This record gives sequence, structure tokens and C-alpha cells, in this order.
Amino acid sequence: MLNKIGISIRNNILVGLVLVTPIAVTGFIVNLLFRFATNFLPRALKESNDAILFRFLALFAVLFALFIIGLLVRNFAGRKFYKFGDRLLTRIPIISRIYISVRQVSEALVAQRETLFKEVVLVEYPRKGLYSMGFITAIVPPHLTGLMSATDNPSLYVALFIPTTPNPTSGLFIMAPRTELVSLPITITDAMKLIISGGAVFPGQDAEGVGPNLLEKLEKVLLKEEDSSEQKPAVPT
Repeated sequence: MLNKIGISIRNNILVGLVLVTPIAVTGFIVNLLFRFATNFLPRALKESNDAILFRFLALFAVLFALFIIGLLVRNFAGRKFYKFGDRLLTRIPIISRIYISVRQVSEALVAQRETLFKEVVLVEYPRKGLYSMGFITAIVPPHLTGLMSATDNPSLYVALFIPTTPNPTSGLFIMAPRTELVSLPITITDAMKLIISGGAVFPGQDAEGVGPNLLEKLEKVLLKEEDSSEQKPAVPT
């Protein structure tokens, strides 16, 4: 009985922690940005009756400055300046490690918005009778296609990325005839879910097309743990 109560308390704390953590981290980042913006205000403004107004104006000024930076970097001169700064920071000891780590996080966020993958396909690999899921990334140029075909009328070749599981950021790159690939009627997102889950989450399993949220997934795992703990035989005394 006491063991069951302890498991229930632990699970409730875990659920609360998992749900609060993303909100807390977001709040921390917003608060950090807010404090950074208001540190530039003179002491007299910070202590005035309209201090909260000035603080929000300072935050707006920081956001506006970021907007201007983004606007400038997107033109030709700004791109040149950014590339120079990027190369410089990646060559400074210690600082380069921090800069590259933060840049990789930013690149991952951007990759979620746009993908180079054009189509989900199956390729017979690593041997006959076994199939791997891959993504078509581009059409191979004709001057390379001719090198891979012995005929005067070579087939259409495509560039194919075969990701690993559960980490799809690494994988295998091959060039294969388009006729030897099998197209899959699923989206890039569904294919990624299937790969990351190691084949546990197939598209179309949810009738409504909406998968369980974080809380539902966590409760499912915790219920299994509670059921398994109840089924354990009592220790003889």
C-alpha cells in the first residue's frame, strides 16, 4: 500500500516537472532578455513612476535592433560582414566551442521550418529483400548520370539520403536510378516520426490524425509502471 502511494506521488511530481519545464525555460529566456534590455536604462528612469513603461520600451528597442540586424544581414553587404564574423568566431579558442554549439542549435531550429527533402521513398538496401526508408534530395546532373550508366540513354538518377535511427541527422548518401525506388504516400514529417521512433510510430495509426500530446504519452508510461509494480509478488517476511 505504501509502495503504491509512493509511486503515485513520484509520478505526479514527474508529470508536473515535465509540463512546467518548457514553460519555465521560456519564461527564463524572456526574463533574461527583459533584464538585458532594461540594464541600459538610467537609474532615474528605473526608479520613476513610469519605470515599467520605460522597461517595455527598452525591450522593444532590443527587438527592433534585432530586426535591423536581420534586415542588414539579408542584403549582399550584410552577408559578407556576417560571413567574416562567422569565420572569425569559429577560429578563436574556447569562444569557438561556445559559438559553434549555439549556432548548431539555431540551425536545428531553422531546419524544422524548411527541409531539403523532396520525397519519401523506399530503396532495396542493405541487401535484396530488405528495404530502407530514404529521402530524395535532388536530381543528379546529366554529366554525372552518364558516368554511372553504360548505355547512351541513361536512366534518371536521384540523390538519396538514408537516415539512421533514432538520430536522423546522420546517415548514408547514395545516387540511385529513380526507377529502382518505391514512392511512399506519406509526408516528410510522418517519415521522420517513423525513423526517430525506430518504427514504433507508423503514419495513420491515429484515426483522427492527431497523435497523443506530451501529457498523454507520459501518463501512458506511468500507468504501465504502476501496473507492473502491482503485479510484482509480495516479498515474504
